[in-house]
Amino acid sequence: MPLPPRPRVLFACYYDRDVIGAPLERLRGIAEISEVNHGRNLTADELREHLPGKHFVVAADEKHTSEILDTADEVILLARDGTGYDGIDVDAATARGILVTNAPVVHEATADLTIGLIIGLVRRIVLCDRDVRDGRWTERERRTCPALTDLTLGIVGFGLTGREVAIRAAALGMRVVVHNRSDVADAIRAVGAEPVSLDDVLAESDVLSVHVRHTKATTHMFDRALLRRMKRGAYFINTSRGGILDETALVEALQDGHLAGAALDVFAEEPLPTDHPLLSFENVICTAHIGGETTTTMRLGVERAVDDIERLVRGERPKHLVNPEAWETARARR
Repeated sequence: MPLPPRPRVLFACYYDRDVIGAPLERLRGIAEISEVNHGRNLTADELREHLPGKHFVVAADEKHTSEILDTADEVILLARDGTGYDGIDVDAATARGILVTNAPVVHEATADLTIGLIIGLVRRIVLCDRDVRDGRWTERERRTCPALTDLTLGIVGFGLTGREVAIRAAALGMRVVVHNRSDVADAIRAVGAEPVSLDDVLAESDVLSVHVRHTKATTHMFDRALLRRMKRGAYFINTSRGGILDETALVEALQDGHLAGAALDVFAEEPLPTDHPLLSFENVICTAHIGGETTTTMRLGVERAVDDIERLVRGERPKHLVNPEAWETARARR
């Protein structure tokens, strides 16, 4: 069925409208928009209600499962407003002739947050803030820490974000070692880091930062066995996806002192339950999945999604396709 003159769009992005106003108005110029903004990801029931009859979706991090996609009877494109698309069953989308795009714009902002978490954790900034508020100014033994320049940062995953973290950490004077599944040794050396094996990155890192995609293969990649292979007294940082970590195993490693602390921006369940064991540790920093939440990345994420919708309306192939194998089928549906 060909697209109507003004295709229908489900706009599930919940970013501040003052920030994304310009690309949103561009979209209004070519399409009929159904905005559903509850300040959070849409639930399965809400998706079942709003997906039917839509041609395009500007998606946040809601779960587009195979069962949900069965209700997307006319959807041609799911356009993520950010980098990660693990909430979308890409195989199911491809089988239905639905294109999936993402917006790879959050790597610099996420790298900035990662470095901030590393400094905040190692220098015990959050702990010190709490101590000052509690009248514990003089208890300096709680806040004595190593210098960053004496530490080795290990990075697992040398994609866009991992690369930016390596650049920033090297600029701070840290030794940086990187493990990547594929051989990108020259690119790693080009930013002043050292390519190493997984065994070596675990054994040598005083701080370990993870930057891998969440897939079936990486689910609970950092389980009890892998965390125990980390250097005793090291710090664990995760700003990628919560599903790559076995949180119960991390709690155990913190409880018995194998790890000195952790900083996490992502969790298996979000929002993080207020009674989660991780919240009981003074040496754990938790943030609310804010890696990409700067005004610049929010605006750019929606701009990229709108760019790809405009391309498809013109009959052109979207630029940021995750599943290019679906292009011919989707084009025929258009």
